[in-house]
Amino acid sequence: MADQQNQHQGPGHVAIICDGNRRWARSHGLEVFRGHDYAVNKVFEPLIDSAKEMGITHLTFWIFSTENWKRSKTEVDFLMDLFRSFFDRQVQELHKKGVRINMIGDIAGFPQDIQEKIRWGLEETKDNTEIVVTLAMNYGGRDEITRAMKAIASDVAAGKLRPDQITRETITEHLDTAGAHLPYAAVLPDPDLIIRTGGEQRMSGFLSWQHEYAEFSFPDLTFPELTPSALKDIVDDFMKRNRRFGA
Repeated sequence: MADQQNQHQGPGHVAIICDGNRRWARSHGLEVFRGHDYAVNKVFEPLIDSAKEMGITHLTFWIFSTENWKRSKTEVDFLMDLFRSFFDRQVQELHKKGVRINMIGDIAGFPQDIQEKIRWGLEETKDNTEIVVTLAMNYGGRDEITRAMKAIASDVAAGKLRPDQITRETITEHLDTAGAHLPYAAVLPDPDLIIRTGGEQRMSGFLSWQHEYAEFSFPDLTFPELTPSALKDIVDDFMKRNRRFGA
């Protein structure tokens, strides 16, 4: 009976590796940056609306990794302006829909004005309960774990924690998904379903600690092609799977 219940339970937390924006733009004869613009301005909100309708409570988008700083200055500058635009314009619309904005990643890597916009977005929407939308920005799984280890080491040095008291729960509590890295950050459950668009079949360090029992989907779609209908198909497939959680 337990297996049957697992088979038909929808995902609470869906996390998406938003890959393929540049390839989509090239395939449409556009500048590569247009793919990022289309993703943020045309894809995000319909997916959020669709996720809410399906009962998904947490939706996470990995939109900028710790490795993405290696891209050209022109592209990075474009992305920074796109982030500014998102917080200036779209967050208010999402706020009206009851969306809580959240963020994981190292905020200190961004220009000061973007840091302030992120902090404002988290505070402005902190009481919303329709769905938690998390942006993984300047995020990397190893970077997150490294920062958590440093925080634990600092607690040990300060006498707040003994080495023999460090457990799996201790590590979990020091990760970004525990919400302790920023004021008004949300506590996130581990992802049930991780989707990577763009045709690649790897995690690239995404939610390395948290994805222990996540189901994966690698649709042959770029992120701009991930429509609400495509998301529903992926979720429907997820609901047919038998999640044993090691049992």
